[in-house]
Amino acid sequence: MPAVTRSMTAESTGTADGAAASAATRKSVFTAVFFTLLLDLLGFTLILPLFPSILDHFAAMGDDQLFNEFKRTSQRFRISLGIPDLQPAALSGQQQERSWDSVLLGGLLGSLFSVLQFISAPLAGGLSDAIGRLPVLTLSLVGTAAAYTLWALSSASFAVFLASRVLAGLARCSVTVCTAAVSDASDADHRGRGMLWIGLAFSLAFSTGPALGAFLAQSLRSNSAGNFAYPAVLALVLAAAALLVARLKLPETCRRGSGGRGGGAAAVSRAAVLLNPARLFAFDAMPTAGQFERGQMRHIALVYFLFLTLFSGLEFTLPFLAHLRLGFSRGQQGVMFLCIGVTSALLQGGLVRRIRAGSELKLASLAIAALCPAGLLLGNATGQSVFYIGVLLFSMCSACPVPALTAMLSQLAPPESQGQALGVLRSLGSLARAVGPLFASLAFWLYGPNLSYSIGGLAAILPLAQLLIWVQPLRMKSE
Repeated sequence: MPAVTRSMTAESTGTADGAAASAATRKSVFTAVFFTLLLDLLGFTLILPLFPSILDHFAAMGDDQLFNEFKRTSQRFRISLGIPDLQPAALSGQQQERSWDSVLLGGLLGSLFSVLQFISAPLAGGLSDAIGRLPVLTLSLVGTAAAYTLWALSSASFAVFLASRVLAGLARCSVTVCTAAVSDASDADHRGRGMLWIGLAFSLAFSTGPALGAFLAQSLRSNSAGNFAYPAVLALVLAAAALLVARLKLPETCRRGSGGRGGGAAAVSRAAVLLNPARLFAFDAMPTAGQFERGQMRHIALVYFLFLTLFSGLEFTLPFLAHLRLGFSRGQQGVMFLCIGVTSALLQGGLVRRIRAGSELKLASLAIAALCPAGLLLGNATGQSVFYIGVLLFSMCSACPVPALTAMLSQLAPPESQGQALGVLRSLGSLARAVGPLFASLAFWLYGPNLSYSIGGLAAILPLAQLLIWVQPLRMKSE
């Protein structure tokens, strides 16, 4: 019998030994999930600051047929929008903001990755409900390692690099499965803490990973094939380490077959229904959920999607804003990301031992509300002092809403559908991260940072109002 199953059985007897076993198992799961995700996410974040250098590498080759076709397509799109063909190397100020092709191509690659996550997350969540968390997590990490192997071999072919991004997007299921494992191993009083440990892994990875990536990007200036492979090899090593930690330290938390009748094939079939966004928001593939619970899950899902659409759009364009408005160098960009990551980690680390069931709604509301002044300050800042005040508020938006909303939804989902419910939420996040950056980039380059960031910040009123009006405190679930 799996360790978590034994502990849950012991806990149901009401004995002190059962409670102690449950606490020990919960700690083991939280620790294993934290280090697995930290290593996995570190590898993932290495590539974030490298996209410009990688695109420069293929542009410098000049004879890559697929890359040239992408470039021609982006130029046709630029012309259809009426954007002048201005190059940043020869221009400055407002004219520099009209350079579009490389930003568009990077945005398309980022959106492709998120769309593939949108497809894979509910399928992986449903399958993990049926066959267990560890097999699906293993498959995800093996697929990620294979994607990094292709990346390491792609310096001479954009097609191979594109294939690596496709495989990485399809295999990016570790967060969904690890979140479900945390939910399996915790009760209502501890689930919020478990979700914040996941958020802490994100913050630490996103603070150190891009900074390390920025350092490695310096070695890409020569665009040599050997230097091109260095970050990919490091990402591969980190993925292998994450797989090792998961296999050695993470106990199975889901009873085999708990996903319902029909086993894995039926679970995947039910989850596939949710690839339709309308069905995704409805949560109608989980008939065991009560009417109140399902209604609350729908509201939380809409809040989650609206917030992440706005946040991911501002997050994607933030480096361009810092560079064009304040003239940030690559090193200063690294400091900015480090500031966001460290602040997020401190916020989440300080809340890990303090969050209580029922307080998630208040935490999410305050953090989403912070996006309004953050957008206004960032978009209109002309000096670093005001800019970094906006960055600190933006860090709060990065740290708190997603763990809080995830904890709320996991408490509403039926035990046999935890993986599927959290997979749905991850899919909505991927859909938001596919939509948000594209619209934000268009608004930024067409209308400038002042208007686009002001609109993005003020639009946070929409998910905040939805949260405050329609989502009720979790304690009311039992009333």
